[in-house]
Amino acid sequence: MSTRTATRYSTRELRAAAAALAAGTFATPPTRPATLETAEGQNPRATLEATATTEGERDRAPRGTGYTPSPGATSAVSTGAGPLVRVRAANAGAGASTIALALADVADAAGIRTRVLDAAAPAWSGLLGATVTELGAAEGWRRGRRGDGVLIDRVEDPVRVPGEVPSPRSVDGVDLTVLDAGWSMRELAASGAGSWVATTPARAEVLVTRPHGLALSQTEAALADLEGQLTRDGVVVVVVGAARWSDREFAPAGRLLRAVRQQEAVLFAPLLPAKALPGLGPDPLPKQLTSPSQRLLKRIITITGPLTANRT
Repeated sequence: MSTRTATRYSTRELRAAAAALAAGTFATPPTRPATLETAEGQNPRATLEATATTEGERDRAPRGTGYTPSPGATSAVSTGAGPLVRVRAANAGAGASTIALALADVADAAGIRTRVLDAAAPAWSGLLGATVTELGAAEGWRRGRRGDGVLIDRVEDPVRVPGEVPSPRSVDGVDLTVLDAGWSMRELAASGAGSWVATTPARAEVLVTRPHGLALSQTEAALADLEGQLTRDGVVVVVVGAARWSDREFAPAGRLLRAVRQQEAVLFAPLLPAKALPGLGPDPLPKQLTSPSQRLLKRIITITGPLTANRT
């Protein structure tokens, strides 16, 4: 006589399955056995969604739970009193983490109290070694300090999708929050309303790209997702590896990127060799990045207004 043991799944796995079902991003191989037993005539998707609903709609997910709001909900969180600037890479290897850190450094030098939220999975983070002093971990984040007053919060535990990134830690005395989104535009778009990293309103959106045909094409696709913000002059594009707009080099640029240029919101930064920038460590960034970053900060202030005006 043999007995059959039912497969057990964690709450995290069930929630991930519910999110996949809701998004339609799942596959059912013909040879794979059923992973969830339901009562006869019961809809598995309804069961999973009901399970998620009974947990309650929470604005703040515990670390690493992978909690995703039910379809139709929008995940937005508080990132502090200062304006939020979201920095994203329009294409792989564009250098978004470098630009985010350089922006924080020049803001710090200007007396602007700045926090960087590094939302990347720890294994993919570009800022793991960027702090001078570690200040401990809490609420799913590791906090460190850099320069005179830059706080850097990095995700503590492994996460697989943007929806698993925990809500930011509370913080006082911050004039500006720089969000290094840490995920590709496709991953952020696929996360839908379930990821605060993608959906929390930002005062300014910074897209980082490279000056070649494929990258410019991907930038155009990324700008299409930000067209509403673009109409409000809330988008800045930073091109890494070019010194100016060249008609020949930027011939592949699309309508939206040209519109950003008309707003004087296309900026340029050098692509530094590995010898000059071997990685993002605790030391100050090379001086070649100072002037481009100051121009970026100046442009952001034209969007947000003075960053120290609301100090108490």
